[in-house]
Amino acid sequence: MAELYEVLLIDGGTRHHAGWLVDDESETDVLLAQNGKVLLFGSRAALEHHAQEHRLQLHDDLPDEIDLDLGGWLSRGTPLPDAAEVSELWHLLYDDPVAGKALTGEELGEAYDDLVEEVPGWFEEHGDAARKALAVAVSRLRGVLRQV
Repeated sequence: MAELYEVLLIDGGTRHHAGWLVDDESETDVLLAQNGKVLLFGSRAALEHHAQEHRLQLHDDLPDEIDLDLGGWLSRGTPLPDAAEVSELWHLLYDDPVAGKALTGEELGEAYDDLVEEVPGWFEEHGDAARKALAVAVSRLRGVLRQV
């Protein structure tokens, strides 16, 4: 049985409940999608109903909250978010088959490694390139969001 973990996507002032499907065989995390669209739910109850209908086990863990704009950093460059927030957004997008394409490449791979390893001066060294790539990835993700 697949396990579904809840993720809250914060898009501007709107919070959406999105599913997170864990593929036990390949150990990759992929946003729950249907017909190429990431499903977003207006409430926890709607997500629970969808999970029940599709025989997915929904865990009661506290959901992760992912701000798709990182407080405006992606669009304006300020204010600087916490490195942990950048890491969470990056991880969410990286494994997504649509959005993740913008985050591939040697330079960005190095940036992500430095981010995870908490290398000092990350924003000065990688921030600009990472911000642009993440903005493209978020834009691609928004293209496949579907309200349920």
